[in-house]
Amino acid sequence: MVRQLAVAGALILGSPMDPRVAHAIARMEAAIDRDVPVAELAAAVNLSPSRFAYLFRRDTGVPPGRYLHTLRMERARLLLERTFLSVKEVMAYVGVNDPSHFSRDFRRYHGVPPTGVRDRRWAADRSAGERNPPTDTRNR
Repeated sequence: MVRQLAVAGALILGSPMDPRVAHAIARMEAAIDRDVPVAELAAAVNLSPSRFAYLFRRDTGVPPGRYLHTLRMERARLLLERTFLSVKEVMAYVGVNDPSHFSRDFRRYHGVPPTGVRDRRWAADRSAGERNPPTDTRNR
């Protein structure tokens, strides 16, 4: 599975990304909470669905559907690590409606369940706090 996502306009495998593909990726990121059909993305960049799918796969290495799934899993991980949103809220934010489907896909992609990411992050924060206790900066 693709772990590193292409950033709009970035170089992939040494060649510049087609601006139409970069535009489609930006649309996917903006509409991460809903399904974006390939036909809709293709129409937005004035390409046929088959030509768009070919260009997308050539530039990113994966089909548009898998790329959107990867975006969702990465965004979900970031939200779980950096916010206090519940798993259910994160799930809705990234456009997944079925909790068991989300949990299964998240575990397959990241190797831990959604709650495991949060528990691991909070444990790391707590242990970092113990290793570096706050210092008293008051003048004495």
